[in-house]
Amino acid sequence: NKVVERVETKGALYEMLLKDHPAVREIRRSGLLLAVELGEPQKLYRIMELFKQAGILSDWFLFCDTAFRISPPLTISEEEIRQSAALILKCLDELG
Repeated sequence: NKVVERVETKGALYEMLLKDHPAVREIRRSGLLLAVELGEPQKLYRIMELFKQAGILSDWFLFCDTAFRISPPLTISEEEIRQSAALILKCLDELG
């Protein structure tokens, strides 16, 4: 099914959809493993609450409490990426 061959393109789509939001300081990525840097622990803790309310399952990194993780299944579709990115952007808008 060429799942692995499509991982880079899918990760790049996530990055493209999220990188220009004012709350996003940086996106670090390897394929479909993304770290979205917010720059402040308080923002990260708040976005986790917003994600929970929106039904998004995410987490942060033990070594970095200023970035949240996106690690979808490799079989995620482009449509699912766009839908999930829209939900993430909505939460980032509420972050203020």
